[in-house]
Amino acid sequence: MNSTKIAVFLLLVLAPARSYADIGVRSLPDGALSPPAKIEQLAWLEGHWVGEGLGGAAEEIIAPASGGQMMGMFRHSKADGSLNFYEFYVFAEVGETITLKIKHFTPEFVGWEEKADYDEFPLIAVDDNTVYFDGLTFALDGVDGLKSAVQIEERGVAGFQFRRAD
Repeated sequence: MNSTKIAVFLLLVLAPARSYADIGVRSLPDGALSPPAKIEQLAWLEGHWVGEGLGGAAEEIIAPASGGQMMGMFRHSKADGSLNFYEFYVFAEVGETITLKIKHFTPEFVGWEEKADYDEFPLIAVDDNTVYFDGLTFALDGVDGLKSAVQIEERGVAGFQFRRAD
């Protein structure tokens, strides 16, 4: 291996992990439309992810695409191990683009949103290893890492660091 290849290898292996601040969140400008995208572009999100965020433990399970959608589940536990909240969500093809729809639940499985309501995050951009929704970002971090950042109105940007569990 020549010295250039060794230097690049060392930079990739020894480089510090990306923080959620590095991936950031973006907002869709008023009146702007989401870009064209297909659910297959998010296949890299599939899997079982475990990690930390919001001062506790976090877990994401994202199923493979089926019928133009990928379903997912998020569970957050407080630092003491008690359950904090759940999210159930779907990445869905809508017209020529993708949107993310999320419903939140208490540990007792009581919905935060009204029965028919959900939080929706329109797509802003997607590439090989990062997807930006309006106020929520997912990014691969190395081979087996995933980072996410979400804009929470009352708290600012919250970040999560995951590693592949499967």
